[in-house]
Amino acid sequence: MKGFAVVLMLFHHLAAFSQRWPVGFEGFKSPVRSFVEDGYLTAFAISAKLCVPMFFFLGGYGLYKRRQSGKFSFLDSTISLYKKYWKVFVIFVPVALIFFARSGAGINELCTRYVFDTKKDMVTAIVSNLTGYSSSLNSEWWFLSTYICVTLSGCLFCEAIKKHNSFLKDMFLVFVADILIRNIFPGLAAMEAFQSLGSNFFYKNFFSMLNYASAFFCGIVFAKHDGLVKIKNRVDQTGFGGLLCVAGCFVVFWSRVFVASDALDILYMPLLSAFLSGFADRVASVRKVFAFLGRHSLNIWLIHTFYCYYFLEVTKIVYYTQNVWIDLLVLLLLSLASSLVLEFFYTYLGKAWGKIKERIQKKDIEEIQGLTETQE
Repeated sequence: MKGFAVVLMLFHHLAAFSQRWPVGFEGFKSPVRSFVEDGYLTAFAISAKLCVPMFFFLGGYGLYKRRQSGKFSFLDSTISLYKKYWKVFVIFVPVALIFFARSGAGINELCTRYVFDTKKDMVTAIVSNLTGYSSSLNSEWWFLSTYICVTLSGCLFCEAIKKHNSFLKDMFLVFVADILIRNIFPGLAAMEAFQSLGSNFFYKNFFSMLNYASAFFCGIVFAKHDGLVKIKNRVDQTGFGGLLCVAGCFVVFWSRVFVASDALDILYMPLLSAFLSGFADRVASVRKVFAFLGRHSLNIWLIHTFYCYYFLEVTKIVYYTQNVWIDLLVLLLLSLASSLVLEFFYTYLGKAWGKIKERIQKKDIEEIQGLTETQE
């Protein structure tokens, strides 16, 4: 499911924002002219942002399952997430500062963010981004601090629904949370007496993310009651499971684009996840491909916008054909290849460090044995 979501993310960032395209890029072309000219491409690309609540829904689902198995620790989970983030950070940020810090005429503004007036400004940016406090070096890294805040809230939500086993009661709490997060808290923050909330780090990273937190809670409830499995079983019982999964994906996505936008994400996410999962269950090759992408989804998320926004020469490669599907494939392959190389590098580094530690320990043992023999 993360594999599906990350492809939607790449599509969203590639095609939804014409103001972010490289200077000189005239837009995407299609054999079906109406697909581009009538705005369908832009509409679908913008709505592909449903990948974000989808990631949160899956995050909540995974959180509950790990807590249920006794394998979850908030501290360990946060440290693990930061380690994965830093692995990308220590490679790509130096590359950006050394090779892609430029400004001038004919350069997209996004490609100028690694130019700093003073060393102090550069160090400040590095430190604030390294801790996750800021995402100025890559705007799409906002997800990090928000996800940590929502995970903490998710742990509290798990405790709140622990004492009863009613799906309807749990979903009622999700609807209440959705109203609070989407309507009540923003309304309070807009009042003069509470305007300072807008500058609060935790408010910005949790309550201001609106439906995304609600989707996280929804994932917890569906994990608790095995909701996705029950939906898939009901679909299978009709005898037209494969057809219904494809039709269901189409209906949910079309509704997300043209009917209710993100207002019904806490309903869209479980349905879309069940339908996509049901389809993948029936096509082994599709399941394997997207499961592979899912294992690299975090790295792809952290890396891909360097290629489609911030690294000037690479952006020209990504947008070269003006065919959105070919360019999407290029962006996906570049991001995936980078993830594979990154994982290989750190695996090799870990093995090398292990051998060094082994030699040091062996040398220490030999020195101790030699000292013992001398004393004897």
